[in-house]
Amino acid sequence: MSETKNAYVERQIENIKSWNAEIHKFQEQADRAIGKKVDKYKKHIEELKVMGAGLEEKVAEIQKSGEAGWEELKAGADKTFKTLDKAFKAAKAYFN
Repeated sequence: MSETKNAYVERQIENIKSWNAEIHKFQEQADRAIGKKVDKYKKHIEELKVMGAGLEEKVAEIQKSGEAGWEELKAGADKTFKTLDKAFKAAKAYFN
């Protein structure tokens, strides 16, 4: 059985909350950083925020969509999710 629209939206909202917490941690590290790392940290953080906002928009579209049309929107959200997930893994490696 495939995932329901509401379950999908809830799962993505939890992902977004988790990523926002990670961004907050990255921001704290950036605030303590010195030298050239500060600019790189800020660049990574800004990229993550922009991508996260894109996923939030897609999830909001899904929430507003009807039951019949949400599957089409899910494909775009999944693509954004995968890109964002890769970016977070790369950022974690950089920040650690």
